[in-house]
Amino acid sequence: MQRGGKIKKKPGSPSPRHFFLLLFFVFFIFINSMQDTVTAVDIVDAQQQLEKEAHESLPGKFEKCTFHLGYVRQALFACKTCSTPDNKEPAGMCYSCSMACHPNHDLLELFPKRHFRCDCGIPGKFGDFPCNLNGHDKQHVTNDENIYNHNFSGRYCRCNEIYDPANESDVMYQCILCEDWFHERCIGKIPEKIANFESYVCRSCTTKHPVLLQHSATSNLAIALPGQPLHRWMKPKTTGNPSNHNQPTEDAGPSTEPSSQNTQAKRSWDEAFDSCRQVTRDWQDEEQVELFLQDGWRENLCHCSACSAMYREHKIEYVLQEEHTVEPEDDEDAGKSLLDIGMEQLVKMDRVKALDSIRLYQTFADQFKTYLKQFQVSGKKVVTEQDIRQFFAERERELDHRHQETK
Repeated sequence: MQRGGKIKKKPGSPSPRHFFLLLFFVFFIFINSMQDTVTAVDIVDAQQQLEKEAHESLPGKFEKCTFHLGYVRQALFACKTCSTPDNKEPAGMCYSCSMACHPNHDLLELFPKRHFRCDCGIPGKFGDFPCNLNGHDKQHVTNDENIYNHNFSGRYCRCNEIYDPANESDVMYQCILCEDWFHERCIGKIPEKIANFESYVCRSCTTKHPVLLQHSATSNLAIALPGQPLHRWMKPKTTGNPSNHNQPTEDAGPSTEPSSQNTQAKRSWDEAFDSCRQVTRDWQDEEQVELFLQDGWRENLCHCSACSAMYREHKIEYVLQEEHTVEPEDDEDAGKSLLDIGMEQLVKMDRVKALDSIRLYQTFADQFKTYLKQFQVSGKKVVTEQDIRQFFAERERELDHRHQETK
């Protein structure tokens, strides 16, 4: 996927058990990605690759759900694990809940959607799977203003195909109104000379909101028959006075009377709003139109009283200015190695817990050395993946046994 306007829990002080589980998890990932045999170099290389991938995939913090922000534009995710096969109750979650509440689930990345409040933990959503970040505030509410489309089932474009990132090679463009994504093969071949357009409006949205066609003087229009790719391109012809269409500014000349300057500025606004530049219709009734908006297109939208009323009536006032998209907070640990993070957490920990963790780590290191020593004594020079798995399986059983005894 390429365009959409502009396109892309930390625990508290960990216990010794948390340290052991984290260590187990890291080694498990290392070994799981190896072949039958591993070397120290393999492990170091795998560690660096994992940290790089983690930094790219998890760029921000995921401690807070965005539910408290209300209905905002944000990146969303759907969960195939928690959805019914027929997906009769579509739902979307914020970035934080995708990491803190559904970390091991099969998720669909939906990309930014406007005016959406996180559904994670909402009764009837995600099979009533609980929210680990903000579940208490969501127990008795509904997100009545959320709007769902076929993207929440993993389907995109007017062809309604399931998006498979591993096999999809075609460029896709996001409509700035419905925020669905469309294959270039379904849109039609886009000429090279307008390929650097800023925003795209699909034919369904221009049909639903014709007010955008009336004032698309800084865009390229493309014409298609229903169900067919684009077959004709045109530059819009306009009526009205272009010089009065842009937002007027105050007179920059010298003035000794501020009140006179304000009066002149108000008069300029009134004159501009009374002169509305509209695009002349140059296509047949059975044809459909798509818009490819060039840089600065928002500044060229008409702000006259009639057009402003139409924007409000169609509930698309958001096109008048660049939309804000809620992003996760920057993670100060991003880019750091596990060793650096571990040492920083160790310094922050309570002294007693820190000492317990160090003792636990030392015990683990001694056990691991003893385990490897037996291979040296027996003359076995290669330690296999299965050998390492066996060691951690034994440690995990010991840990579970101790945990049961403390209950």
